[in-house]
Amino acid sequence: MRLELRAAAGPSVGLVLVAILPALLVALAPPIAAKLVGIVLVAALLALAVAVGKRRLVLDERGVTAKGAFGLSRLDWNEVDHYTYWSMDHHTAYAAGGAGGGLGVIIAIGVIAAFRSMGKGKANHRRFAQGQLTLVGKNGSKIKIDNRYAKATDALDRAFAELHPRLRAATPDFAPFAIGDTELRHAKKGTLGLPEIQHVGAAGMRISIKKSGKRLAWVSVPMKRIKNVLLFIELLAERGLVIKANAEVFMPPTVVDKLRAAASRQAALPQARVVMRD
Repeated sequence: MRLELRAAAGPSVGLVLVAILPALLVALAPPIAAKLVGIVLVAALLALAVAVGKRRLVLDERGVTAKGAFGLSRLDWNEVDHYTYWSMDHHTAYAAGGAGGGLGVIIAIGVIAAFRSMGKGKANHRRFAQGQLTLVGKNGSKIKIDNRYAKATDALDRAFAELHPRLRAATPDFAPFAIGDTELRHAKKGTLGLPEIQHVGAAGMRISIKKSGKRLAWVSVPMKRIKNVLLFIELLAERGLVIKANAEVFMPPTVVDKLRAAASRQAALPQARVVMRD
């Protein structure tokens, strides 16, 4: 199915408002030279506003096309090497966790309350106030999806739905991280066993890994510095790790559904008890 997004009105309106200043110069400045400068500036800003307003983003079954103010870029889904992504807002948090895999069960404290909070505010993660998805082709070409386009969330949902299955079928790159069968590796911090991880946090444009028994994060990395970051979060949840994602982070249904399913499995587990023996 073909999806076409038009340019958001904000940038064009902003340019028109900026053009008011040189327009006042034309009206009020007595020297002819000043008036000519003002006329040129007004004409340039209005022309740019029109060009920006013609921006389009088209997504179809083959790939994505960005029709910019000064050119056109095309990138097929199969030619995407990786993506980078960040998202930020200022809303309340929800948490999701998971359990399973050959490592056994990792018990998440308060996971039932977290699961209930997800149910009450499950629409919060759909707000894309700030952020950007950058698709990077194998040849280095880039296409960006952000709020320069109206209804950018529709494009984000479509892009992640197209990309994640393709990346999974290959060998996804999560640099600076790498996920092993029983461990998580970071390029600088070294290796941490998956059972040692208390939770993974996503908030404030950062991904943090919290080690059990430690007050500070084992590592904290800006979201946009992690390749294929939402797929990274998906796979960690599938490995049984607890994911605490602030509602400021926009996530597509394909990701949130996996986290919610993991939370459901965790909530269904019997509560752990400490048994004292003589």
